Amino acid sequence: MNIKELIEKHGDTNENWLILEFLTDKKLIELKINLNFCVDYIYDEFLKIVEKRRKNYPLQYIFGKWEFYGLELFVDESALIPRFETEILVDEILKLDCNKDKILDIGCGSGAISLALADNLRKSQIYSVDISKEAINLSNKNKEKLHLQNVEFFESDIFSNVRDKNFDIIVSNPPYIDEVEMKTLEKELSFEPQNALYGGKDGLFFYREIIDNSLDYLAEKGVLAFEIGYNQMDIISKMLIEKGFEILIQKKDFAGFDRIIIAKRR
Repeated sequence: MNIKELIEKHGDTNENWLILEFLTDKKLIELKINLNFCVDYIYDEFLKIVEKRRKNYPLQYIFGKWEFYGLELFVDESALIPRFETEILVDEILKLDCNKDKILDIGCGSGAISLALADNLRKSQIYSVDISKEAINLSNKNKEKLHLQNVEFFESDIFSNVRDKNFDIIVSNPPYIDEVEMKTLEKELSFEPQNALYGGKDGLFFYREIIDNSLDYLAEKGVLAFEIGYNQMDIISKMLIEKGFEILIQKKDFAGFDRIIIAKRR
């Protein structure tokens, strides 16, 4: 069987081409200009992946890697799959006109945000925490792969093991799905760690904890930067203002949903 025959049989979809790239270790352009290339040797593996996808198992976990902000990261079931929308959060932090020498990332997962910041802010020191030991191990694996020395990962339940103070920026993409929406999640999300999705009954538990304790850890004029749920902009803005923050940025994602909020300590 060649590539042309496989695509004719299983469909000319982006996902099938991604699977072929993964299994053949060839770029898409190489595959498309050589449709007569024999794929008998990977066909059984192709069918296994297709079957897993029928059961909604995430393609990213099948590949064991995914790209975020131009970095190829290892991914597995110990952490959420990095999303394209989260790149907006990194973008907005990099564009901020403020001190960025010392940054804390709360809930690092695969390390995506921290590593993207460390890669682009080589003179900054990034401290990054997660309650999950497995997530910390994954983040350190990605750190080693990328040879980034200006980032440190360690276990902490939010601020519990954070000993440093005076952070210029505290960033977080915390769990923010509420109790009702957890019951109606897409099947694919059921394979991702649930404690990285569930944000308490109203989805706001981690925002409250971070905002309420942030003044003990932020430098003067320090910044809080969050990714948020599509319906949380107003309530989180109010929480920040009540705690004495000035809202700097409210940003939507590519689908038009509220996604990013950044505020500065007054």
